Amino acid sequence: MNKNVDERQQAIRDEVKAFAEKEMYPISRELDEMPEPRKFPRELYRKLGDAGYIGFVMPSEYEGQGKSSLEYITSVEELCYHDAAIGLLAAVAELATHPIIHFGNDEQKKKYVPDCAMGRRIPAFVLTEPNAGSDAASLTTTAVETDDGYVINGEKTFIMHGDVADLGVVFCKIEGKPKLSAIIVETDQPGWEARTLRNKMGMRAATTGHILLKDVKAPKENLLGEVGRGFRYAMSTLDSARVGVAAQGVGIAQRALDESIAYAKKRIAFGAPIAKLQAIQWMIADMAVRTEAARALTYKAAMMQDRGEKFSVEAAMAKLYASEAANFCVDRAMQIHGGYGFIGEFTQIEKLYRDQRVLEIYEGTSEVQRLVIAGNVIGR
Repeated sequence: MNKNVDERQQAIRDEVKAFAEKEMYPISRELDEMPEPRKFPRELYRKLGDAGYIGFVMPSEYEGQGKSSLEYITSVEELCYHDAAIGLLAAVAELATHPIIHFGNDEQKKKYVPDCAMGRRIPAFVLTEPNAGSDAASLTTTAVETDDGYVINGEKTFIMHGDVADLGVVFCKIEGKPKLSAIIVETDQPGWEARTLRNKMGMRAATTGHILLKDVKAPKENLLGEVGRGFRYAMSTLDSARVGVAAQGVGIAQRALDESIAYAKKRIAFGAPIAKLQAIQWMIADMAVRTEAARALTYKAAMMQDRGEKFSVEAAMAKLYASEAANFCVDRAMQIHGGYGFIGEFTQIEKLYRDQRVLEIYEGTSEVQRLVIAGNVIGR
């Protein structure tokens, strides 16, 4: 990367840090410890929108910031360094709006993207079903075409912001068509029933929903792109999202590393700071290597996306490695901190441990990423 790119990234980090100190830190613990059923932090979400973080990579003609993918994942990395769950609030909106921006028509973009970019409306990417997660082609939600639109029936689960969404990009099979399609649905329609899933292990500020669709209607103009192209739209969206998840992992890994270095320097054991112990030094060295390797993979995938190159394999590599690097780093941070890491009252380590775990699951499990990588490296 050249000097100008580095300077832009540093400016983003400085800006996010100032936002975090003013808006995130005062309520971070409160959001994490909120009693069930959790309430979506709408006020904070609007502040993220006003600050430009939700629409960071969305086109400027639709009230987005028009930033590059590299700049966007830098903002995600930095937001998640300060609080991964709050950073996820912004990332989910980008995921959900991506298929409208890239596959929608002009009218759909004008109607939906500006409100999503500014946080005025909450979008959801409505793909996963109780019996169809990694195997997205096996979705059973159906849409029946009528004279004036579609009538949709089905069940969706693990939908980020699905409990509070104002609109959703719903993936389903139109009756008589074997392949997936995508339809934009406004959630104030009769038959859209959503509830908040309870007792999430981590990422608690960004709520997750379970959705029942019972004869939900959508007008014909809300068909996204072409009939039968939904699987392609979903996979393209997930390629982009996986780079974002990798950035989340880098942010978490870096925070775990920084917390561990600071703690090891001040924690006295056997008459000296534990940073002088070789066992601690080696753990920190391993954390540093994995964090930098994850960052390099993530930036490479983002820059390939910016250049318009095919980046599916690189996105899978970045997502796989960065999510597992975050797991490694928070595990070593827990070991270094001991009881002070295990008890959330004292440090951020316990929260980092919980927040990280989902990175290896959503937007394609680690096993799916290995399948993607192997299929391209070995050949199909």
